[in-house]
Amino acid sequence: MDATQKYLLNILLEIDAMCKKYDIEYFIDYGTTLGAVRHEGFIPWDDDIDINMTEDNYYKFVEACKKELDPKKRVYGDNRVDRDFPGTFGRFIDVESMRLSSNFAFWKPICGQSIDVFYFLELPGDPVKKQEKIDLYFAYDEFANKSYRHFRYKTDKEMELYNKFKAMEKRIGREKTLQKIEAQLFHQHYDDCDTYVSVSARKYGPTSISPKYLYDSVYYADFEGHKLPISGHYAELLNYYYGDDWNIIPDVKKQHSKMSHTGITCADYVSDYMRLLDEKEIKEERYKAKEILVEEGYRIGKHLEGVHGKISKLVRLKLEKKIKEENIDVLSLTDASSKEKMAKLDDLFSFYYEKQLNPSVRYWENLIDIGNDNFYAAMYNMIYNRNNFTAASKILKVYKANGLELDERMQKLWNVVLKAREIKAQMVYKNYDKAEELIKEAVEKYPYSKEVKLYNMEINVINKDFDTAKKLIDEIKADNPDNDRCKKALGDIAFFNGDKETADKYYDDVMKNSNNGLLHLDIRKKRGEK
Repeated sequence: MDATQKYLLNILLEIDAMCKKYDIEYFIDYGTTLGAVRHEGFIPWDDDIDINMTEDNYYKFVEACKKELDPKKRVYGDNRVDRDFPGTFGRFIDVESMRLSSNFAFWKPICGQSIDVFYFLELPGDPVKKQEKIDLYFAYDEFANKSYRHFRYKTDKEMELYNKFKAMEKRIGREKTLQKIEAQLFHQHYDDCDTYVSVSARKYGPTSISPKYLYDSVYYADFEGHKLPISGHYAELLNYYYGDDWNIIPDVKKQHSKMSHTGITCADYVSDYMRLLDEKEIKEERYKAKEILVEEGYRIGKHLEGVHGKISKLVRLKLEKKIKEENIDVLSLTDASSKEKMAKLDDLFSFYYEKQLNPSVRYWENLIDIGNDNFYAAMYNMIYNRNNFTAASKILKVYKANGLELDERMQKLWNVVLKAREIKAQMVYKNYDKAEELIKEAVEKYPYSKEVKLYNMEINVINKDFDTAKKLIDEIKADNPDNDRCKKALGDIAFFNGDKETADKYYDDVMKNSNNGLLHLDIRKKRGEK
């Protein structure tokens, strides 16, 4: 751990002790859960901790903070505790330190090292009522944050509600407007609730909307030498938030703040420059800027919808032209047993993948309509040939966001992904008997799935059926000679046979050339390393 991580861990342990004292159930969440599972601690470059809890536990937490915190050392803030606070979620803040971030309100001493405290609002089970509450919350979040704008797409309904709140504010004042909205949002429970909306107010990345079951149990994970609570369904949760390749260490290392200082207090830092500035004037300017940014963001969004619509037509025309000129029978290429056919399929749809998977296109939920047969063939190639379930999931998310449902053949294709996810979860949980049962079923049902074959190889290594495992390794390496999971499996076979020299040879290769965090973690454990 670096200095910032050590500092944050100590704050987290304070929260953990307080939650135990007051019987408050919480979860370390988002990137902190990812770090716990993939690294058994912080993601090495991370400088942030997130926790989450149900709404009822959150109110207990706020009351506990009022009783326990020494305001000279710690403060707790959210928009309902302090209307000037820039977030509807909470922050547990150490005011004896300072953390520089443009998103923090700089006119108050709340810019210390902090831990984000999110909580869940229940959503009704009825789809129409559920969407109404989601729209209400997202509009409220933007309205409640007077000085900070969420740079995200706004639906027409969200913008309509936001403008409605502004008009209400002019009539009855800001505080009464907030109270009227909050009465509709908070302290609401539904017997048919199956989904939460988190007050993180995020649409992409770890989205704010999550299935309720993901948080119905607790598992105590190793985190920097401590046992801390994460979701009991952590494999499914990480898959839901980060995609099927959550175990892969990314090339881009995301960090939250530019600088952190643990030797300067919030009050010292803020007072050093606020003596030169007019606090009232700063607030007014920020409020005005916020209003302009919201309106501009909405207009830009509507413009980009039109731009992406034109891109969609271009992609379809280009694809149809190629199919016609080369006289391609697209559906005849959906044959996973033929390398030649799958290579043609991949070449045909590469341009479509490039455009549909563009982050901007996905962000604005623009579906590039290439026709049902072509769409099926493109997804068939993505799942069976590219073996990229995360990309397939991103495309299908846009598909469903446009109100479309999977037809029977698409559902059968998607079942390959669902089965692989189920197997992965059981492997991560080390429920190997259950995993083996699922793998046997999948091998019979989806014999051409590369992912299923990899799991079949891995379970045979675990069961020490090395002959079968080596046969599968040879089959996989025929298509992918540098497959990191095959190298790890060969290292494991040597390890189990007592051949440390050979095992280390394969393990060193994986540690150097693979970015699969779970493989790294297992190798370190076998070597007795932290």
